[in-house]
Amino acid sequence: MTGSDAMLLGLVALGGALTVALIALAAMLLRLREAEQRVRDKEAAHLGVLDRLQENEYRLRTIIESEPECVKLQAADGTVLEINPAGLRLLDAARPEDIVGKKIYDVVAQEFRHIYRENMRRVFEGEAAVYEFKSITLKGRTAWMETHAVPLRDARGAVYALLGITRDITEHKWAEEQGRRHQTELARVARLSTMGEMATGLAHELNQPLSAIANFARGCIRRLRSGDMAPADMIEPLEEVCEQAERAGEIMRHVRDFVRKSEPRMTAVDINQVVRSVVKFTELEARQHETIVTLQLAPQQPRVWADSIMVEQVICNLVRNAMEAMAETRSMRREVMIRTVPHGEDAIEIEVVDTGPGIDGAVIDQVFDQFFTTKPEGVGMGLSISRSIVESHGGSIRAESRAGGATFRFTLQAIPLRLSNDERRYSIHS
Repeated sequence: MTGSDAMLLGLVALGGALTVALIALAAMLLRLREAEQRVRDKEAAHLGVLDRLQENEYRLRTIIESEPECVKLQAADGTVLEINPAGLRLLDAARPEDIVGKKIYDVVAQEFRHIYRENMRRVFEGEAAVYEFKSITLKGRTAWMETHAVPLRDARGAVYALLGITRDITEHKWAEEQGRRHQTELARVARLSTMGEMATGLAHELNQPLSAIANFARGCIRRLRSGDMAPADMIEPLEEVCEQAERAGEIMRHVRDFVRKSEPRMTAVDINQVVRSVVKFTELEARQHETIVTLQLAPQQPRVWADSIMVEQVICNLVRNAMEAMAETRSMRREVMIRTVPHGEDAIEIEVVDTGPGIDGAVIDQVFDQFFTTKPEGVGMGLSISRSIVESHGGSIRAESRAGGATFRFTLQAIPLRLSNDERRYSIHS
């Protein structure tokens, strides 16, 4: 091979190497451009995500700010992280700085702060909660609030804030209170009506001890005037005078309590004692209707949390209804039985059973409705008020009919013995 041939081959080899290098360089440039394009695409996608996030945040913030009810975020220690304009108005705040960064407990009434803290604890443990509390706004206004609270979680599932929606329920609470007062007044009117119907019987009941007092006193006067009575002989008739006077006073005291106008006085009540009081109170009416009243009272029962006069009214209504129903239908056997029995672990059931005509199945579901009555001269309020009283005590009442009579049952909440014996917390009716 000549030198020119070798040079030619060298040039060819060099050209091939350059070609390979150029191809490799072109490939690298192509991959670089593709990588740059992917970076630009990712940046564009990232910017798109950011734009969407900002748009969603703006939309969400617009919704929250335009929400007519208070929306707020709170930290675990009660610090308000964010609140919308409706929340500021609800708390009488002029600007966000008046609330944001401050503890929510500053606007919660002192007696409700433990309830608020307990519900916050539940939310930060992952539960949803609904709770009512009394609030004192920044201007000193007292208002009732209701909050629906849910936990907000981060990407790892940890709760980092409470989201609460709060509304003002002051008018609702006021309406409830007015309703309770109205119901209490209706109950008192019903008791007055009952006393009006029983006036003749009460006059008779009072006439007996008053007549006895007069007779014993006249007897003592006659014997004193005759001079044949030793001072020691005065003791027994004077004791009778005192006993009869106390009996008359007890009757009048019971009448006064029965028709008194006052707010319900909830105490720990011996339900058996209440039943006995009703039987004594309606004794004369039972004789007039030729009705026998018998008792089956469970011994050693827990007391119930109730207003004793209102519970007396319920039992009295049921007993009088039974006696009147049996008298109207001229039942041959007229008997009313009152039972008290345990109802589960936390309630006492009172039953009033009669031997009358029972209740027509077509109307049994209506007997507790206002103004519904089967009596020609009835007004249909007695059983309606009885149901309201029982339900206001946290119990329930129902009517049952059977061959040979009707049964009314109602329940009252029982107080555990360990609590009813705690005189620091409960006053005892006896």
